[in-house]
Amino acid sequence: MTLWLDGESTIERSTCHDCGAEFLLVKTFVLDAEGPHAIAFTALHHHETFEAWMDVIFGSFEGDGSQDDRITFGCRVGPVDGSQEPAATAVQAAVPYQNSPVFGHKLSRDEALAHPRLPDFWRVVDFLLEDEPAINHHVYAHLRPPDDKRTWWRRGRD
Repeated sequence: MTLWLDGESTIERSTCHDCGAEFLLVKTFVLDAEGPHAIAFTALHHHETFEAWMDVIFGSFEGDGSQDDRITFGCRVGPVDGSQEPAATAVQAAVPYQNSPVFGHKLSRDEALAHPRLPDFWRVVDFLLEDEPAINHHVYAHLRPPDDKRTWWRRGRD
């Protein structure tokens, strides 16, 4: 299944309720061949490390947003013990957000891991990590070695 972004994501600055630091909230609409596929809310935090907290909503997206069939999965993307690459870990969905028809049923970690749409969720997470520019930059840019911008002075000395 091919996924793509429905235009540019909306990015808002917000304040972390836990530490008072500023973070970015990226709101993304994800499409597939049939139309609207998911809505993602991704909070890009930098506490002691770079983290992305993703909440991905599935269900009906037509009408006023009050459909009873909506479900929300959640995950944290960031450093984990034993890995040099960030990893995604399922968590309780949409914790910082009030209950709302927008999120539908917020799945617990255990509910998410047993849910038949779990593969769809991980597919959207992988897609956003690769293709949404702000999310990709936040999670991966600090892991990449900086480009050597000063190689011009070495010409003729190799």
